Amino acid sequence: MVSCLLIDENAVERSCISALFAELNVAASETADVEQGIRFCHEQRPDVVMLSATALPKAKEFLRLVRQQNRTTGKPIIILYASAATMVTMGESILSGASEFMLAPFDVDTLRFKLTQFGLLMAEAA
Repeated sequence: MVSCLLIDENAVERSCISALFAELNVAASETADVEQGIRFCHEQRPDVVMLSATALPKAKEFLRLVRQQNRTTGKPIIILYASAATMVTMGESILSGASEFMLAPFDVDTLRFKLTQFGLLMAEAA
C-alpha cells in the first residue's frame, strides 16, 4: 500500500486531503509541524509527502533535509501545494527539491493523475 504524509498547519485542509487519499486507498498520516514531518520521513519513509507551501521557509528546509537523507532513492515524492502561488514560488519549490507543485483546491482525479505520473498508482484501464 502506498503511504503518504500530509504536512499542513490547517487541520481542516489536512482532513480534506486525507479523505482524498483514502478514496485512492493510500495510507495517510498527518502532522501540522514540519519538524515532526522530518522525523516521520526519517523513521517511516513514506512514498509521498504532501506539504503546504504556506510554510515555505520551513518547507525549503524540509526539502533540503529530506532530499539529503534520501539522495539515492528519490523517495519520498514531495508535492507542495497552495491555494495561490506565483510562478516564482512554484519555480523555487521545484528548484528546492519538490517533485511537483499543485494549486489547491484539487480533487481526487487530479491527485490520482499525479500519483499515477509518479508510478505510485496504476493507471486505470480506459
